[in-house]
Amino acid sequence: MVGSQTLGVRIPEHVLAGVDRFAREQDLTRSMAIAVLVEQALSEVGIAPSELPAPAKTAASGGQDTASGQRAQQWGIRTARKIATVLEAEKALDQPTANEFFLDGKRVAIKCAKPATSQCGLTNTMRDRVDYIICASQTAGGAFNLYKVTPRQWEQHAKEPPKHNRNYGSLTHLSRSVYRRIGEELGEVEIDD
Repeated sequence: MVGSQTLGVRIPEHVLAGVDRFAREQDLTRSMAIAVLVEQALSEVGIAPSELPAPAKTAASGGQDTASGQRAQQWGIRTARKIATVLEAEKALDQPTANEFFLDGKRVAIKCAKPATSQCGLTNTMRDRVDYIICASQTAGGAFNLYKVTPRQWEQHAKEPPKHNRNYGSLTHLSRSVYRRIGEELGEVEIDD
């Protein structure tokens, strides 16, 4: 079964309204919100998502499909939390599933990229909520190089997805080469896998 399979399930309007509210509060798409909520529900009944079989295939084009995008998002959330722990940052409790933390009295977003990923993505609403963004770029050795970027720098240098993309107008990407050039280097951290 492919992770992005359409299930054809009718969701009652009152439940869908709750999903949409959660999606807005967490800066997620509806699909991502459903995935997060289902994963949380599975965990609560004792089924860890890591115990579930991985999808049989990913996007044939080498790009990101819905399932691989959700896996990447979950990796980013887990990784940002581990980096926040190393930095002794506190979770922003009003955004429980977002990569937002308080560090030295400032609200920060921690956005992570694997070695093969050339950019970090950020919603416009999150950009407007934080004092700065930490772009965590993973090295081939597994450590993360950290770069501090202000919301203004992000807005000036980030690129929007193509107009046909569902995230057009709500999400932008900042390339690694740009955040390395404009960001303040914060050093390197290592986290446990």
